[in-house]
Amino acid sequence: MTLSVLHRRALVALAALLVSAPAAAVDGISFIAGTGDDAQMGSVGLVWNWDKQWFKTGDWALGGYWEADASYWRGDGGADKNSFGGIGFTPVFRFQNSGMGGLSPYVEAAVGIHFFSGVNLAGGNKLGTSFEFGDHVGAGFTFGDKRQYDLGYRFQHYSNAGISGNNGGVNFHQLRLGIGF
Repeated sequence: MTLSVLHRRALVALAALLVSAPAAAVDGISFIAGTGDDAQMGSVGLVWNWDKQWFKTGDWALGGYWEADASYWRGDGGADKNSFGGIGFTPVFRFQNSGMGGLSPYVEAAVGIHFFSGVNLAGGNKLGTSFEFGDHVGAGFTFGDKRQYDLGYRFQHYSNAGISGNNGGVNFHQLRLGIGF
C-alpha cells in the first residue's frame, strides 16, 4: 500500500466522520472561494460556536468557533494543471463588536490542520506534504435579524511549517459566507 492510498483512506475516513456528526450540534455552514498562487479553491465547512467570550471591553469581546471543511483546489491552466481535494479542522479566534445595531464587525485569526489528496499545483508550486497547516487572518461582519449571516475576507496561508524539506506554501485571498442555524 502506497502512502498516497493511505492518505486517500484517511481523507475518506475523516470526511465520513464529519458527515456523521449529529446535525443538532452544528451551529452553521460556511462557503469559501479563493484565488491564489497558481490555483483557485473552494470549500464548504461546518461551524460549531464556542459560546464563550473573553476579554470583554465595551461592545467588543473575544470568542470563536470550530470549522471543519472539505475543499477542492484547481491548479491554473497549462500542461502542469493539477487538482486535488482536502479536509481540515481549524479553531478560529474572533474579536467581534456586538453593539453596532444590524452590523457586527469582527477581526479573526486561526491556525488549523489540513490533509490533501495531492501536493502539486500548476507553475511548479508544490506543497511539501499532504499534511499542511493552514493559518489565516481576516475581517468581516455579521448581519441579519439574529446576526445569522457572516460575510468576510481572509488571507490564508498553507504550509507544512518546515516538517518537510520542501515547504513552498500557498497563499489565497478568500471570500467567506457563513450562515448560522
